[in-house]
Amino acid sequence: MKSIKGECNVECPNGCESFDAEYWTLIRGDHDAELKESLLGGELNLISCPSCGEIFYHDRDFIYFDPPKQILAFVSPKTAKENFEEKKQKMMKDFELLRKNLSEMNISYDPFYLFGIEELKALLDYDDFCNCQSEVIAACASQKGFKAVAVNPAQARLKGYPLYLPVEGSTYTAQSVKKAAQALVAQNPALTLLNAVIKDISEGKDLPARL
Repeated sequence: MKSIKGECNVECPNGCESFDAEYWTLIRGDHDAELKESLLGGELNLISCPSCGEIFYHDRDFIYFDPPKQILAFVSPKTAKENFEEKKQKMMKDFELLRKNLSEMNISYDPFYLFGIEELKALLDYDDFCNCQSEVIAACASQKGFKAVAVNPAQARLKGYPLYLPVEGSTYTAQSVKKAAQALVAQNPALTLLNAVIKDISEGKDLPARL
């Protein structure tokens, strides 16, 4: 599935005659880096009025999908604030339909139901931070002679974990991860995502599944 555009009738904020315009209805974050950057930069679905030249943001429902990172987000416009719960119910039905039609992708994780593009930008900013710190953790683990085990992205995101967990020895267990994580944090306190890992293991919580 590629990124998809739709078309609808648009009202210019200056009161000009309405016109038909295209806008993005589905964005594949793993396929279209430039489109993702336009989203983060606030340039997604900007429309120019053919009458007066006014450029404005077309705020409508759209889907952001990045299968490798297990991110599926249904984004509702800010204008839907008063009936967001009603919109959410519709989005949940859309998700079940999408999951059925894309059964080959095995969407086994829960989607995000977001209110406004700013919530999606916040999610993607956190994801970028997590990716950067995960790469550093993997590099530091290698330097210390530890393994770096890739874990389920959706489970890691919910727990506030990195995408790679360091492992002392050859077996992926809570204690082998905790020992390696403690060693890396002692060496580099800036690896803050590992603090949640250490805390959860100390409390007896389960680790995310490895890939």
